[in-house]
Amino acid sequence: MNISSSVKRVSSIAISISSLIVISAAGAATTDPVGMLYNFQATGHFQSFDNATHQSTYLISAVGKAPKVGENGIVRQPRAGEDDGYTVVLSDAAITFDAFDPNNPAPTVNFSCEGCKLVFPDGSTLTSDPMVPLEGRALFVYGPVAFNPASPIMTIRMAGCSGLRETAGVGKLANKVGSICFNGTFDFDMSNPAMLPANITGESNCTIVTHTPIPR
Repeated sequence: MNISSSVKRVSSIAISISSLIVISAAGAATTDPVGMLYNFQATGHFQSFDNATHQSTYLISAVGKAPKVGENGIVRQPRAGEDDGYTVVLSDAAITFDAFDPNNPAPTVNFSCEGCKLVFPDGSTLTSDPMVPLEGRALFVYGPVAFNPASPIMTIRMAGCSGLRETAGVGKLANKVGSICFNGTFDFDMSNPAMLPANITGESNCTIVTHTPIPR
């Protein structure tokens, strides 16, 4: 190989590397996709019952924490004085359950959510996309997660997914789209077996993945 050819090859490689550096730098602020894992602690209160459809609606509020993850991928406990995670807040989401008899529920009970909006500390706001609404199921077929005959609390597995859209246009997730999937439990307070639960609490691990949409 002559010197001229070698110079051309080196120049070509340098240009390619420079292009990669430019692309990397340009996307540094919004590297896609953005994947996050959150643990949510939720509380809910009975809001309404539809006499026509027999659907029951609860207002749910929740706080989610992203665990601290080291470079080795291992979740670690926060150090003294350190915040225990990147907090996201869900407020007054209306969760509507299809008709079910608490004493003899169907194997699975569908539910949906309106007003599911996650607000991040930097102002990014993820909203359940109406085109891909949040839909899930209470998995009564598996029975209670934990059973204590002396307790009025019935803990049921919950699972579901939704499309997401960032609507505030600010923060690290500005204008992104994506999805949320959850797998957790709801505690139904069955203190009065003749009525629907008045209060529910819950815990869920949620995976949120977003990306910048490609213009069409």
